[in-house]
Amino acid sequence: MSRFSTSLLFSAGLLLTTILSTIPSKLYAATENRFQQLVALEPPVQSPPRQSITPQSPPAQKGDDLSSPAPATTATPSKSSPTPAPAPAAKPTVAATDRPSVENVVNLVLKLKEKRVYVYQGEKLIKKYPVAIGKKGWETPTGEWQVMEKIRNPAWTSFKTGEVFPPGTENPLGARWIGFWTDGRDVIGFHGTANLKSIGTAASHGCVRMRNRDVKALFPLVKVGTTVKVINE
Repeated sequence: MSRFSTSLLFSAGLLLTTILSTIPSKLYAATENRFQQLVALEPPVQSPPRQSITPQSPPAQKGDDLSSPAPATTATPSKSSPTPAPAPAAKPTVAATDRPSVENVVNLVLKLKEKRVYVYQGEKLIKKYPVAIGKKGWETPTGEWQVMEKIRNPAWTSFKTGEVFPPGTENPLGARWIGFWTDGRDVIGFHGTANLKSIGTAASHGCVRMRNRDVKALFPLVKVGTTVKVINE
């Protein structure tokens, strides 16, 4: 074989080797390019939405307190609808029959010079009784007072000896006691007496003596708070 033939064969072999070496790289490039095209056409994968989990209280166990109130919430009033002001409380009405009429109010007027007590209902005189009043040095005090106590069948303690007289015929206070004055130590009032001869005189230590039947009649006509006016007439 000539030298020219040998050179030609060598060149052909080199060309074939070059061609064969370039096929894998071109094939890889074509494959990579196609893969990029497929990736571009594939829609993006979206992650599923994240869910919020609200913690729940564990189930109640035996002995748990299930009656605890829920926390109070403060309501915000709407600006468009203000809360109306509460209506004023209605004043209680008092029936006319619950108020004592002026015409029905009883008051007493004790006239020392006359030695009589007058019972008025409003302006109307309804009763009058003869009495005994305080003697000299023990005068019945003048002024305007009020009945402060009423006692049926009172006991009496002597201010001189301290002796106690139980209710009965021997009791100097008689059947009823209607007190209307005190200085914090001594007291003065209307009371019954068995000494009928003293009626119409100044004989007591300041109290107003009455016949037992008269003081019994007067007793239900007055109450605690009834006015007693003592005047020197």
